[in-house]
Amino acid sequence: MAQVLRVGVLGAGWAGTGHTAAFRHLPDVEVCALWSRSSDRADALASALDSPTLQVYQEWEELITRGGCDVISIATPPMLRSAPFLLALEYGCHVLVEKPMSVGVGEAADMVAAAERASTVTACCFNWRYAPALQAAKWMILDGALGEIRDVRTEWFARLSSDFFHARPWSANMDVANGSLGEGLAHDLDKVRFLTGLEFLKIASVITPIMIKQDSYRVDGGRSVHLAELTGGVLAQLGLAVTAGLNQWRLTVVGDEGSLTVPDEGTTLLRQRHDDAEPLVVDFPPSDEEGDSGDLLQCTWNALIADFVGAVRDNDQTLHNQPDLPTLTDGLRTEQVIAAARQSNTERRWVDIG
Repeated sequence: MAQVLRVGVLGAGWAGTGHTAAFRHLPDVEVCALWSRSSDRADALASALDSPTLQVYQEWEELITRGGCDVISIATPPMLRSAPFLLALEYGCHVLVEKPMSVGVGEAADMVAAAERASTVTACCFNWRYAPALQAAKWMILDGALGEIRDVRTEWFARLSSDFFHARPWSANMDVANGSLGEGLAHDLDKVRFLTGLEFLKIASVITPIMIKQDSYRVDGGRSVHLAELTGGVLAQLGLAVTAGLNQWRLTVVGDEGSLTVPDEGTTLLRQRHDDAEPLVVDFPPSDEEGDSGDLLQCTWNALIADFVGAVRDNDQTLHNQPDLPTLTDGLRTEQVIAAARQSNTERRWVDIG
């Protein structure tokens, strides 16, 4: 492999811009190719990057087949992730794909199978694993700080305007990439699996639409509650609501010797044991190894992509040396849980997760 990794980025929106910044943050990594559905957006990002070696492509297929890239980073809308992923593997590229990695279980399974046949490194971008408080919680749980895990709960009130859904229409339609479940709940499903090491076995869900007041914009699946059984008899309760008011996220893991709570996106950790009068509060300011950016989201992308590039340089296809890096199987598992949740909502019963 060449010493300088050549990266092509598909997508010049929110995630694509974040991926690009994270790759450029690393030594001996060059973002050399860019494509977006919006040529204006691609040109604007290319202008901001001001790199004489960066080429903007008119077709994503041409970027993959003629761009000479070692790595392809896919940050397109979910409907356009599977096809570039499969083509990039055909051309021997390492591939990072945003979550949700597909529009359903069938596509996700095909992507996993293709990744297993390939001789390159792949990963799915569940970047919130890398929030500093979640990283600390993971290690504390592994060290036995909670004893045996008994219960996990997440609660997410997402304050979003109708503009968010107008710009990302797939987020507002359950039949396109699972709507808000693919955009939002997928992260919490992955956090539960990442922190506990447990798997979802069955689920009972209620999923309802919600209205955004500004213009009565209907969001399909904008509010949902899920009760799940995990391996070992552990119960998990997950709530997701799109709201015009409260903006809050919270996760709690309870064990037989104590509990850990992350009361925000991932910068504060509360630990309490049975003999503690008050919880111990530890703050983790968002920062990265090269300097304080102050942007927690960007810091999570920076950390994940640093691990991904490390795996690429080692040709570590099993991600053995980067155990926090989400695999394509992690992406498939969230698709399976969401599919079971939607089936449960329709049939009003517990559904086993395949």
